[in-house]
Amino acid sequence: MVEARVKSFSIGESGLLLTENFPSRMVRADLEIKRVIKGKFLGNEATVYGTLYPPGPFMELTAMALSFGFDGRDTFEWELSRHEIGDDVALFSMNACNYHKFPDWVVAPR
Repeated sequence: MVEARVKSFSIGESGLLLTENFPSRMVRADLEIKRVIKGKFLGNEATVYGTLYPPGPFMELTAMALSFGFDGRDTFEWELSRHEIGDDVALFSMNACNYHKFPDWVVAPR
């Protein structure tokens, strides 16, 4: 669990070889880690990937990317969900995140 800022947020083609009926677009969020709340994380940056399928706080992450540098009110809490791909290779999945907490001004009623 980390407190982070969204440096950039994008949606684009993944480049993965997928089945015909599976969307090829993916979400990418580049995070600047401000502090570790729980667990271990040695770096100060992380890139999180996700599919366009829910769950995924895409609107909230977009708002946080737009507020980057907004006088100390641009951080949120995020569970980094690490998935091992192979020996010494892993990625952080946005869709497997079980916990995130954005500032109240970011989350609009739905």
